[in-house]
Amino acid sequence: MLQVNLLGSFAITVNGQRVHSDLGPSGQRMAAFLFAFPGRLHRRERIADLFWPEMNTERSRAALNSALWRLRKILGQEPESNGGRNLRSIGDDVVLDQESWLHVDSSAVTALAKKLAAGSDPRETPSLAAIRAAIELYQGPFLDGEENSLFLEERERVHTCFVTLAHNALARYVAQKDYADAIAVCRTVLSFDPFREFFVRNILGLLCLDEQRAEAARFFDRWQKVLRTEIGVGPMPETARLFQLVRECDNYDDIESIRRALCLEKAGALTSHAL
Repeated sequence: MLQVNLLGSFAITVNGQRVHSDLGPSGQRMAAFLFAFPGRLHRRERIADLFWPEMNTERSRAALNSALWRLRKILGQEPESNGGRNLRSIGDDVVLDQESWLHVDSSAVTALAKKLAAGSDPRETPSLAAIRAAIELYQGPFLDGEENSLFLEERERVHTCFVTLAHNALARYVAQKDYADAIAVCRTVLSFDPFREFFVRNILGLLCLDEQRAEAARFFDRWQKVLRTEIGVGPMPETARLFQLVRECDNYDDIESIRRALCLEKAGALTSHAL
């Protein structure tokens, strides 16, 4: 299996072994672009302009050809690739075909989110284990550090899919009263998106339900200080009200109020344009 990591930093492994490529910075961006959009025809001229804009036409086309050759060599390290033949030139176009042995982390996240959003048959709903595994693939923003507008748009789309999966997993864990795993999902999202208050509210309520009210108070104190320092605003009213419930909780009725206050949105909700 050839595994491509685009979430966080770019990396390629073959059967668990890291591949040290000689693609160079521009060639690596080109490879990431092809991995992110498999099965699509891309004009050679456009690719050359995107990733070697400082070169004239002749030199950029030569650089592109060299990068494609190097990428094909990398693909060829996977025995099932038949020499990397899924990277094809068709006239003036280039296409990277998706194959069963090629796994791209960002594609796995977005594909599962699409399936979750589109699924009307409960029998086809992705399992909680599959959703949790996809969440764990998210090791950082899509191609973190790259500022090309093409990558920025995809970064936002993949992050939206990641959050959608987290919403679904959270809803299922809460329904099962599996508070420890629900808290873990919240922490994962907040490690990458610390000011998404939906997950802040949920972790506060869940910590209380899990008999960790003191930790909920410490978490809220740390979080609101960072919010005011970095953003210059206070918590949303819904978040402040939820914390007030946690702070004053001292009987069963209060616990039930917190449970009802968990603002779990419809699992898998995602706008069609984001997918």
